[in-house]
Parts: sequence; C-alpha cells; structure tokens
Amino acid sequence: MVLQVEGLGKDVISGTNATGGDRILTILHEIDFNVQAGEAVAIVGASGSGKSTLLGLLAGLDLPTRGRVQLAGHDLATLDEDGRAALRGRELGFVFQSFHLLAALTALENVMLPLELLGSQFEPDPRTVAEAMLARVGLADRLGHYPKHLSGGEQQRVALARAFAVSPRLLLADEPTGNLDAATGQQVIDLMFEMNAEQGTTLILVTHDELLARRCGRAIRLAAGRLV
Repeated sequence: MVLQVEGLGKDVISGTNATGGDRILTILHEIDFNVQAGEAVAIVGASGSGKSTLLGLLAGLDLPTRGRVQLAGHDLATLDEDGRAALRGRELGFVFQSFHLLAALTALENVMLPLELLGSQFEPDPRTVAEAMLARVGLADRLGHYPKHLSGGEQQRVALARAFAVSPRLLLADEPTGNLDAATGQQVIDLMFEMNAEQGTTLILVTHDELLARRCGRAIRLAAGRLV
C-alpha cells in the first residue's frame, strides 16, 4: 500500500460570523481511499471541488483538520515540517500545471536540484542522471537553456524529467496540461504515461478532463469536497 487516506477533512477560517466568531468553511468532508503500488488514479471534479486541496494534503504540503494520510508507511501528521519535506524528497515526484521551474537555473540544473538535495541518499552522479532524463524527454539539446527560452511544452518536459529523476514511489500531477495547447498537452501526457510505466511508479493525477481520467485505472470523484 503506497497511500492510505482515512476520514480526511479540511476546514479553513472564512471571515467572521454574526456573533463575531470565526466562520468555518469545510473544503473536504471525510475522505477515505487507498492506493496500491503501481496504480494510476485520477482525482476528478469541477473547479472548486477540493481536488488541489486534497493533493496538497496527500503530499504533506498542508495538514488536515481531521483524519490522516499515511504515505509509504508514514503517518504525515506525526512528522514535523522537515520530516515531511525529507519524505517528499525520497518518495514523491511532482508535475504542476504552471511547471514550477526555477527561472535562475538551466534545464539541467532544474533536474539536478532534487537529486542534489537528497545528498548521500542518492548515490548516482546527479549530472549524469539529469542528462539522461532530459535526453529521455527529448531535450538533450536544451541542457543549458533557461526556462524563459523554452516553450511551454518544453518546460513541462523538463518538469517531467525532474519528477522522474529521483525514481519516486509516487508521482502527483496537478492539471499537467492546463497551460498547454491540445496537441502539446497530448504529447506531454503520452510521455508521462510512458515514463510512469517504465519506472513502475504509482500515479495520482488531478484533472477535470474526463478523457484523460479514463487513461487511469480508476477515478476518485469529488463534488463540493465530498467523494461521490
């Protein structure tokens, strides 16, 4: 079992009520599901349904108000911020809608960064691994290019290379084609599924695209913060 989610709920303060107390907005209501190793799971729902909030909780980027997330055998609530960051570095890869590449780093340096952060936990040479991953995504001739000199599709391929470079147990993808045109987005998605199959990674994909969701083994559907 890669991921266990039990009774997960998330509340936020949304202004004050008529008596001057906090107005509580519930974003997620009692979410329960498990993900087995090697699965490809889509989290689908309309805008505002809680998909991205759920993904942040699964990654330990935020903590739930209720319930728990167990990732790779670790209860995220029992780890401090540094512990969760270390676990993410070892176990997770991320692909975001807006790429999240560091503008001051070249494509090669962006892919090398998570490998270098692992330090002695990562034994192969980071540069060699990063060069191989960029070649795998078709960017062997773009190693020294900065993000501003890359197209959107090329930036997302750098992001894929960075995500898979650490051989993550779990890949989290949040609307990975949201900023790409249809043809480029299709190429990126095909590449992501190919690399996912090659590495045997578990995939959780957040999307509102039903066609994309059907490429996954199953879908978890959210509406107004509830499983439906």
